Amino acid sequence: MEYIKFILIGISGGTLSGLLGIGGGFIVIPLLIYFTDTDTKAATAISMVSILFSSVFGTIFNFLKKTVKIKYALYFGIASMGFAFAGSMLTRYFSDTAIKIAYLCTIILSLALFILRMYFIKKGKADESHNIENPAFEKKKLFKSVPLGAAAGFLSGLLGVGGGFLYVPLLTFFLDLPLKTAVGTSLMVIIFNSVPGVIGKFLTIEFDYINALIVAVSAIAGSRLGTYINHKVKPVIIRIVFIFMLLVIIGRVAFDLAGF
Repeated sequence: MEYIKFILIGISGGTLSGLLGIGGGFIVIPLLIYFTDTDTKAATAISMVSILFSSVFGTIFNFLKKTVKIKYALYFGIASMGFAFAGSMLTRYFSDTAIKIAYLCTIILSLALFILRMYFIKKGKADESHNIENPAFEKKKLFKSVPLGAAAGFLSGLLGVGGGFLYVPLLTFFLDLPLKTAVGTSLMVIIFNSVPGVIGKFLTIEFDYINALIVAVSAIAGSRLGTYINHKVKPVIIRIVFIFMLLVIIGRVAFDLAGF
């Protein structure tokens, strides 16, 4: 029965990962803590392993669907990885309250970018089916992806999160990527941050490797399911689910700050 719990948790995290282009840690960690005997530190380690598996296979699934911009992922991902390390080193200088406030502001920023993108699409100022083919135009966007990746990576390192909830809005709003392409590209970016994260967890935290493997393998199945749903539904549905997820996180962090 305990193994079934880990399987379902992995599928849940993987499905959200494949559907929305996020790591899935925001749901995997609380599920592990509240529904299994896993302590918080071990939960973060298992979640990180799960994120690596789901993002790798999610990238493969999206690559086969031609919804991954590899160059964007490389530029954005390498910049993100470097600055994520810098952000993580500075975390010690911030109080828990300051981290939560920064987290809340970052989520609100992501929500605002999503809503603005929907507004521009409705007004005809953005095209969801847009595909970059012009080399000069693509080069300009590639250079823009470096500072965006650096900023997103720094915030993800500072806050101790995967960053997918910020990557997707940045890729759609500032780089004008279609939502489904942004989701696939975000998953590839997450790989850059999850690899060193997994190594760090293995070196510093004791956790059950069998349970981690069960969650990770289940996350692959969930990632496949999430990718399938992603390519079957309209982009507006994905946006609504993403916005709902952001609102849930905003509510949770706000309650934490309020002391509930």
